[in-house]
Amino acid sequence: MDLHKAADYSVKPTVEEIKHNHIADLAVQQKYHVKFLQYWINEEAGLVFCMMEAPDKESCVAVHREAHGAMPCNIIELQGGDYQAFMGDDMTVNTYDIVERADGTMDTGYRIILITDIISVSEASAIHETIEQLAGQSGGRFIQRPGNRLMMAFSTGQAAMGCATDILRHIPEKFGTGHELRIGIGAGEPVTEQHELFADTIKLANRLCDIAQNGQIVIAPLVIELTKKTALQQVGLLKILNNEDERFLHQLIDNIHTMLQDPGFSIDVLSKKLGTSRSQLYRKITGLTGYSANSFIRELRLQKALQLIRSNYGNITQVAMEVGFTNPSYFAKNFQDRFGISPLKVLKSWSENSRI
Repeated sequence: MDLHKAADYSVKPTVEEIKHNHIADLAVQQKYHVKFLQYWINEEAGLVFCMMEAPDKESCVAVHREAHGAMPCNIIELQGGDYQAFMGDDMTVNTYDIVERADGTMDTGYRIILITDIISVSEASAIHETIEQLAGQSGGRFIQRPGNRLMMAFSTGQAAMGCATDILRHIPEKFGTGHELRIGIGAGEPVTEQHELFADTIKLANRLCDIAQNGQIVIAPLVIELTKKTALQQVGLLKILNNEDERFLHQLIDNIHTMLQDPGFSIDVLSKKLGTSRSQLYRKITGLTGYSANSFIRELRLQKALQLIRSNYGNITQVAMEVGFTNPSYFAKNFQDRFGISPLKVLKSWSENSRI
């Protein structure tokens, strides 16, 4: 799948010109053993995404170059099952191979990515299965389980919001309240400057999950825009970011992750990296996450430690060092205080489960 950006052209192409370019592609595609299948037009954002079968990226570029000269900004290779999982398999294509919605309007290619984090020191496969069922009932498509998180794709924000609400209602009813549930919902286009499908949207949804409180849904501003604000009807469950919040979140998490292993990492260092005062940084972090600055950094460290333990990364000392604790005993105390169980017991439990 490739990406064309109208911003890269001196004059923004019209939909008719895009159709003409596609017809030109079809006229020369056989020469390069390429087959153009369908494409999505986001007229407002000036984006076009083409999907094709080809022996390699160079062949796709060669077709565009000869047909019309409108070159793609990026081309990514779709892995098996990615297309159906993210985009869905019930789309309609018109006579120009443009993907349309059920109402006949152009499908922009945007999809909604929902990520649920189940914070549990015990095995949570039964919870995972229930969440997957709830997603299917809401029209979602299950993608994968990154760690103890579940990732699903939806064609509409309304469907994603309905699924998120169902998860927060049904999981405690069925499994009790001994598990924390956090949900992040992002939206975006299939191809950006990255090398994987929906890479930027997945990254955003994960970070929204990072700042969610137990029982909370954190939503990116684009999701609200795409749902035409209908998600605001459930505001009691939501934390809705604005564009400035989203930019700050990326800067914050990027910088924290680069320094997480450093035991000397401090708020003073972080404020300098972000170019803001210590007091301003405290206010921004508290407003965005609900944690104090130091508590948020500790939370990220302990969440990372739990992920490492569940993936059998190493012994407790190795895990502690990896997340910036120089004293394993102090790490164990913080872990016990946060999760109500010692890290050693979690390690033993997960090690035993992985051998079954």
